[in-house]
Amino acid sequence: MTSDEAVDAGLEKSRATIGQEHILVNCAGTGNTHRTASRDKQTGEIKHFPLSEFEKIIQINLIGSFRCAAKSAAGMLTLGGMEDGERGVIINISSVAAQDGQIGQAAYSASKAGVVGMTLPMARDLMNEGVRVNTIMPGLINTPLMHGLPDNVKEALAASVPFPKRLGEPDEIASVVELMVTNGYFNGESVRLDGAIRMAAR
Repeated sequence: MTSDEAVDAGLEKSRATIGQEHILVNCAGTGNTHRTASRDKQTGEIKHFPLSEFEKIIQINLIGSFRCAAKSAAGMLTLGGMEDGERGVIINISSVAAQDGQIGQAAYSASKAGVVGMTLPMARDLMNEGVRVNTIMPGLINTPLMHGLPDNVKEALAASVPFPKRLGEPDEIASVVELMVTNGYFNGESVRLDGAIRMAAR
């Protein structure tokens, strides 16, 4: 995600197999946890969020997502349009942290809010070329990353969801992706998929 050469190589390999993509699902995501500034309770030492760690998250989640979207969109512009002129769809995966960032998530939240913030401008950039752009903001989803948590932690997270009181499933994200692809009027939108959760400060 952080390398032009690596993204170009990935797209080239994919296109050699299936041809120019009509759909890009952009789901880069990594995070870290550091408070903006903090005081060590034992020593009293004051430190701040390591800027190199902040930059790393922005590079992967935000700039990496834009890198893939821009390169994929350029490829889509080479396609002939369908009956309504559509050439492709880009779907970014953000997070509810774009709006409900928790303690220690300044970098992650900024990166995911950036993905939301670029959705409408990208849709407008590409409107005359027949490429639509949308974003999904998932809540607590039962991904492999979640599988590594202890059962009691997963149960507490599931209980924090207003309704339904469970973790979301990857298939539920996929169904929204499918809707955004098949509904040609879906454009320039950022949609939460979170069981109505609003993340607390911690």
